[in-house]
Amino acid sequence: MTKQTRSENTRLHLVRSAAELFDRNGFSGATLEDVSRAAGVTKGAFYFHFSSKDELAGAIQAEACALLRGAVYRALGDGTGVLQSLVDLTHEIAHWLENEAVVRASMRTARECGHRGAPFLDFYVDLLSAVETMLFSAEQAGELADSVPIEQVSTLVLTLCAGVEMLWWSGIRQGSVRDSLRDMWTLALPGISARTNTDKLDPCGPESFD
Repeated sequence: MTKQTRSENTRLHLVRSAAELFDRNGFSGATLEDVSRAAGVTKGAFYFHFSSKDELAGAIQAEACALLRGAVYRALGDGTGVLQSLVDLTHEIAHWLENEAVVRASMRTARECGHRGAPFLDFYVDLLSAVETMLFSAEQAGELADSVPIEQVSTLVLTLCAGVEMLWWSGIRQGSVRDSLRDMWTLALPGISARTNTDKLDPCGPESFD
């Protein structure tokens, strides 16, 4: 293993260890000492890779944004229609809440530190951009109901994602996060999709994710 590879692996390990801590304890509840200890490195090694905890939070957000870009690409490439692809994307985000610490940490730090702007909002900023782009394409394809404002629908989609994150984090609702998301889409889709398109949509999303 080369020195560069070891350095890259250490950086990635720091990011993932910090994501687990930020997810569990919150941004303010996790110290740099905690992160270094969890990653099994010295504070000197930490500062070789990151100058501050804010920069580390940005790296976690970047990992989550990379997952998001891949999910958007896959969703739009499955040939199911743009609005269905948007439903599927939200289900993949719900899947990440149960399986990806970087996404959970990104959404929690946005909730706790969003008033500070970047980098704490990076995941949601990228998500909003992707949702608006997909909705514009859905409108052009005639998949949306007439006179449905894209801005309002994009707010609805972000609210769904933030809502299932809160349900998952708080433990208020029992059962799968995706079941809750399915129920919300079942209520929302008839109001935003073209009448000729509604019956084609599946609020359940994909059965599984690769």
